Amino acid sequence: MEMRTAKKFYDSLAKGKIYGIRCRKCKKYTFPPLLTCRECSSDDIEWVQMSGKGKLFYYSHTILPAKKFANEKPSAYGLVEMEEGPVFFSRINNADISSPEAMQKGNAKLPLPVKARISKVAGMNIVTFDLKG
Repeated sequence: MEMRTAKKFYDSLAKGKIYGIRCRKCKKYTFPPLLTCRECSSDDIEWVQMSGKGKLFYYSHTILPAKKFANEKPSAYGLVEMEEGPVFFSRINNADISSPEAMQKGNAKLPLPVKARISKVAGMNIVTFDLKG
């Protein structure tokens, strides 16, 4: 993510809004936002607020988190397809990661709907998802 794009994205999160881009040429969405369309590489793009709705297709948990998140409790991360189309790997807030059996049981119920929210993690705003159902 180019610096201006990253700043605009994180500034929007600080204001409680989740933005991506929509390509004016192929009409596809990209999330998180980039300088060009992920599908056709066009730079004819517009910033759009994302619905935050999606489906979770798979989740697991962190064994070795990134250094910035080393002091955070163990977390679930999963593959989410957003309603607008982009697929995003993100933290899943309420998935059961208490044991391998619990994760296997939870994954067997997927796909399930999720809803995005902005969470403060390690001092920064990030997009996470709440599992519904």
